[in-house]
Amino acid sequence: MLNKTCRYCPNCDLLIAHQDEIEDILSRLFTTLNPELVGNDYLVIGTVERATWKRTMQSQLPTQVTLDALHDFKEVVSFKPAGGWGR
Repeated sequence: MLNKTCRYCPNCDLLIAHQDEIEDILSRLFTTLNPELVGNDYLVIGTVERATWKRTMQSQLPTQVTLDALHDFKEVVSFKPAGGWGR
């Protein structure tokens, strides 16, 4: 659980996170917890409401409690910037 706040587009129903920000958090987290995981592929599967996340962290509840509260994504979408000037 990353404790990452992201932007939201209500018109698109899209949660927006920058890959470099996510990877920085993952790198800092796993460098101490499990260094061999740094640099591997990953998939962000959903969100958890902040209140639930705080309760889980403070009480050190089992991971299943968080998974039960998970709002999983309908679809994973990646955007890549278009290069150069197009016609």
